[in-house]
Amino acid sequence: MENFNFITNFISGQNTAKMFIRKSIGGENGINGEVFGREMEFLAANGVEEVIIDINSGGGSIVEGFAIYSAIKDAPLKTTTRVIGLAASMAGIISQAGDKRVILDYALFHSHGPQVPKGKTVEKELLNKMLGSLKTMISAKTDLPEDKVSEMLEGENVLTAVEAKQKGFFDEIEVTRGLKPNLEVNNTIETLYELTNNFLTNNNEMSKLSEILKLENATETQICETVESLQATAGEVEGLKNDLEAKTTELEAKVSEVEAAEAKVTELEANISEMKKEAATSLIENAIKSGQIKEESKTNWIEQATNDLEATKSLLSGISSSAKAVELSNEIVVDEVENERKEWDFQKWGQEDPKGLERMKNEDSEKFEALFNAYLED
Repeated sequence: MENFNFITNFISGQNTAKMFIRKSIGGENGINGEVFGREMEFLAANGVEEVIIDINSGGGSIVEGFAIYSAIKDAPLKTTTRVIGLAASMAGIISQAGDKRVILDYALFHSHGPQVPKGKTVEKELLNKMLGSLKTMISAKTDLPEDKVSEMLEGENVLTAVEAKQKGFFDEIEVTRGLKPNLEVNNTIETLYELTNNFLTNNNEMSKLSEILKLENATETQICETVESLQATAGEVEGLKNDLEAKTTELEAKVSEVEAAEAKVTELEANISEMKKEAATSLIENAIKSGQIKEESKTNWIEQATNDLEATKSLLSGISSSAKAVELSNEIVVDEVENERKEWDFQKWGQEDPKGLERMKNEDSEKFEALFNAYLED
């Protein structure tokens, strides 16, 4: 059985379940006794040991009601009938079938004798048999004397939870908290059923809302106050969000300004570097034209002048002849030349720089003799 008509809470493997009677008994759109019985049998066959049947109904067919009553009374498991709104007419009789009978503190119990629907006729003997059956059902649980049972099946009798318990129709009154419907016993059964049904539907939604809001047994006023508080908090959050967005926009503008400034600095640095190079190039080219330095040392002089223009100017100011230009040129490149010639032998010196070899003979005789002796040994 996959789809249930009356089982509201069943999980395979658990030993408790819930069912409901929240329609009229019988009729085209009402509760069918046979289907109800099959679902009760399904629970028993699947290991359920206890079932709670919630009741809110204006009553209906005695025949279908007998089937439902018997299904509950004869079920091979523990049954609790629980009136959560109105148990009227045949629904009231069904409420007596449970092993335990519970009524909520605001709920109502209603009873009357068999009634014949408008436009139909029923033999008096059959009505008397039905009445006898109803008396037996009530007497089985209430221990009311026969005359009191007869009174409950004469006319229309509407009892509050307290009155119904006092007469033995229920074992327990379940005290509720939070919202309660305003039910008056002088209303018609149809009106009472509509009131209780609307309340249960709305209360179910309020219960869901209470669960979402994490409120236990909250009244409607408490729920509304909590919602208003949440709305106010949401307004504050929205305000903070707007402030954050404004601050973010402002920060992004500042970041853009900083990036633009950094780009400008980079541009200025590039311009300054170019100006330094131009000034250095102009200085060195003029020094070459005046004979202060040689053309072949131009690149080294420009690099030095670019790094420190004033020091280079000071250095060049002391140069007045081409001879000194040669000496300074040699000084600038001396390290580079020396590094290149460290590996030269006597023959290499003679081929590449005989004048340098001559200077070595005059200025560094030990190095000259070492190179010469090595050459002789080879």
